[in-house]
This record gives sequence, C-alpha cells and structure tokens, in this order.
Amino acid sequence: MSTETVEQPTGFFEAAPLTFDRAEGWRYFRAPGEVYQRDGIWFLTSHAAVRFAHQHPEIFSSAKAFDNLGSPVTLIPLAVDPPDHVRYRRLLDPLFAPRVIGAIEPELRRQVREIIGAFADRGSCDVMEDLANLFPTQVFLTLFGLPLEDRDTFIDWVRTIVEAPGSTASDGATPEAAAAGAALFGYLQDFIVAKRAHPGDDVLSTILAMSGDDAFSDDEVLGLCFLFTLAGLDTVTAVIGFVLARLAGDGELRQRVVDDPDLTGPVIEEILRLELPAPFTPRVVLSDVEVCGVTIPAGSFVFLVLASANREDRDNADDIDLAQADRGHLSFGGGIHRCLGSHLARRELRIVVEELHRMIPAYSVAEGYVPRIHWPSGTLHLTSLPITFPVRSPASGGA
Repeated sequence: MSTETVEQPTGFFEAAPLTFDRAEGWRYFRAPGEVYQRDGIWFLTSHAAVRFAHQHPEIFSSAKAFDNLGSPVTLIPLAVDPPDHVRYRRLLDPLFAPRVIGAIEPELRRQVREIIGAFADRGSCDVMEDLANLFPTQVFLTLFGLPLEDRDTFIDWVRTIVEAPGSTASDGATPEAAAAGAALFGYLQDFIVAKRAHPGDDVLSTILAMSGDDAFSDDEVLGLCFLFTLAGLDTVTAVIGFVLARLAGDGELRQRVVDDPDLTGPVIEEILRLELPAPFTPRVVLSDVEVCGVTIPAGSFVFLVLASANREDRDNADDIDLAQADRGHLSFGGGIHRCLGSHLARRELRIVVEELHRMIPAYSVAEGYVPRIHWPSGTLHLTSLPITFPVRSPASGGA
C-alpha cells in the first residue's frame, strides 16, 4: 500500500472510504438511509429513490445541476431538460446506434492491436498509461473525424479537468480545469469551422450537415463535442482499468473469459455494475418533492448514488455473478438522460478485452501493487495498474 501523504478529508463526501475498496465506500453512502442530507448535498442511495428521480426529470433538473461547471456552452444533451431534450435525442440517438459503431469496428480493432503491440514484447506495462488512456481518445477522434495525432493533447486536457480537486459538479471549476476547458473549447471551435468548410465521412460532419428544423448551431455542436470529450473519454478509460484489474487479479475468471470469449460481455456488465466510473448523477430539485418518505425542498442539490442502487436485491451483491449479468444496472443512468454513448462504450470495452486476450492471454497485477483510485474526483478511475505477463514469442504474431 502506498505511503504517500494524503490530504485529510474535509467533509462527508470527501471522507468516503473509496480509495481501495468501492464496496466499503458504497456501504458508507448507503448507511445513513435511502434519502438524506450531508453538508448541503442530498443523497439518493436506494434503487427506488434513484429510479423515482429518473422518472421525474420535470422535478429533478439536469440542466440546473451543471450550471456551476462554467461551461461556455450548454452540454448537449445532458444539460437540457424537457421538452427541448426530446429534439436532441431524436437526432443524436441514430448516430450512436450499434450499426454505426459496427461500421468503424475493424478500424478500432486495428488501432487497439497497434497500441497493445507497442508493449506486448516488454513483459509488463501500466494498463492506465499504455492502453486505457490512449484507446478511448482515439475512438472519439476517429468517430468525430479529428486528427489522431492530437490524442495526447486531448488526454492532457481531459485529465486536468476531471482530476481537479473538488470537481464534484457542485463546487465549480478550478483555475487549472477552467484553463484546460478553455483550451479544449477553442480547439473544438476551430475544428467545427474547418469541418463545415471541408466535411468528411464522420459523425461530426453528419451533424453539421443537418438542415432546416434539425440544424445544429455552432454552439450546440460545441456543447455536444465538449460533453462527449469529458463524459466519453475518461469514463471508458476508467472502466478499461477496472475490467482489466479484475481479470488480472482473478486468474480463474480471466482464464474462463480467454477460453470462452462469449463471457466477455457478461463480465463487462458485472464490472460496470460494481465499478462504475460516474457513480454520482447530479440534479437540482425544482420543487418540493417527497422521495421514499423524505421531503427534499426546492432548490436542493442532489446526488443520485447509482453505485449503491446497483447493489440492491442481490445475494453477494459486491461480487461478480455472471448468472445475473443480464439483470441490468444503472451505470449508464436511466430515464431520458440514459447515456447517449452506451453502445459505443460497450463496444470499446469488448474490443479491448478480446484483442488483449488474443495477444496477451495471461497477465497479473504486478507483485506487491494494490490498485487504488484517485479520490475525490469527478470520475472514479485507477491511478495506475501495472501488470506483468510472459513475453510472446516472435512466431506468435498476436494477430
């Protein structure tokens, strides 16, 4: 276990014991009840409470919840309430459907094989730095028709924004995060102008080509790109780390997945349920509302604790249970704001696991290393994940 100095927690939220054991952390958040207030924030922790909020977007505002982030544009479609939200989802959902993702899957597989090939002969790597941080950013750039050579710059911007101290959606942006956000915003703004002049065969060009009542303004396109960059990169990076940490730490489970690739999907679903990277959904209550017998006053800031809700009504709820993997979970949210990129995220995760197992079927966490997450943070993710593995022979090829 690391002996580095850790800042002392300053409140209920920051004091959560999530760094090494998320199961313990979600018990901490669930213990005070289904609905309660701490340090000016209301927490909804039960499945019933969370689902109630999902089903009543007219009361639990997503738009108001993101006012404090200081984004120069509206985050489309996350920070939009009904009825305007309907238009955005009608236009955007088809662009992120499985068939669209399937069309670029061969290219994404080629990219991830190239990334894995860069360390496959070393016998060790840090999953977070050498794989998880790289691939999701390349997927975004590929999907939106942006230059792959800008990958590392994107990674630096996103890391600065999501790892900023206090980035819990209720505190506002730090100066460092604001500067990174401004740089990212400026880059996207310039590229949208260029794309309008020279469209390509990509999602961004398709959106820019919409006309009439369906047409997106530049600010709306910027809001979508900004959201996808922040919500789609670090979250998938985080889950890649969590999935491979589980498989690296459980040789029996890893071997089962290697021997039967059909188990890849169920394993990913269970790890998504247990190790979701965005476990707190922020909302602002627009009117007094009773939830599970507790009245929350209008104007209150609320966290929907998806992670604790995911653990209800199951035996051994903190363990992977492949027999119940098809029961579903709330890790991609629910209601009208269910994650726009869920199909893309699932495909990315499956591609990573399948291609890694083709090239490196046996691997384990480096001896003596205990995985930990960065906390508090806007997104939960491992700080590092060093793994070791046998060096492949030249004849194996790995393809």
